[in-house]
Amino acid sequence: MAAEAGTERRSPRADQRRKRESIRRLKQALAEDRLVLRYQPIFQARDLSPVAAEALLRWRSPDEEANDLGELLKAAERSPVIFALENWAMEVCFRDAAAWQSGPLPRLRVNLNLSAREFQRADLIDRVMTARQRHGLDPAKLTLEITETSAIGDPEEVAPLLARLRETRLQLSLDDFGTGHSSLAWLSWFPLDGVKIPGLFVSRLPGDDGCALIVSAVVQMAHRLGLRVTAEGIETDEQMAYLKDLGCDDLQGFLLAGPLSPEEMVARLAGG
Repeated sequence: MAAEAGTERRSPRADQRRKRESIRRLKQALAEDRLVLRYQPIFQARDLSPVAAEALLRWRSPDEEANDLGELLKAAERSPVIFALENWAMEVCFRDAAAWQSGPLPRLRVNLNLSAREFQRADLIDRVMTARQRHGLDPAKLTLEITETSAIGDPEEVAPLLARLRETRLQLSLDDFGTGHSSLAWLSWFPLDGVKIPGLFVSRLPGDDGCALIVSAVVQMAHRLGLRVTAEGIETDEQMAYLKDLGCDDLQGFLLAGPLSPEEMVARLAGG
């Protein structure tokens, strides 16, 4: 039932039922092999050559697109099912990346997102490295994308973990920078290789002066710290030209390419 202001009122008990149902549906989707990874290419701004691809979770069947996968994942973040999901994603992602890197796309990096819950697990580094070695994936071609809210939950605990991960030669990038409660100082406090400017800001460029100022400041600060800057969510030629002029290193968005299957990645990026 809708409230007078147009918002739905739910009791805490109803919220709990909704969460349990979301977790049940996600477990069922994993068990029935109804989820897949798709990969959105990332291109070097200078010449639009492909440099990386971000792994994204999707439904296997287009008929399932009406189901809000993002809502299911949000509900699952406080449940053990998120660990099963991320273990599955790690195996699939590393397998696909290793196949590209030993064949048609040898220089392509793969970017994999980690949830905040992963940083509460003492075996995170062991699991990442074991899966990487099992598939023969070059750690230098792997980037872990850490959401800003994950990184700032407990900076004194997270920073040493990130340092140990980086010692394995993989790369670390701070995702959705500027959408949480941090400041530019986080870029210098964590051992990072890159930072991603979220589509929330990119979608308002070049006309929004406030967003333009924020993005320009992030690019300048990141470069002074030796970090690579990726802008995501690019949908127009004007946005791409503006971000190139600002000095963004890499570009990502539907203007350049949407999420692709592993086979489509090879056909699109290797010319096969």
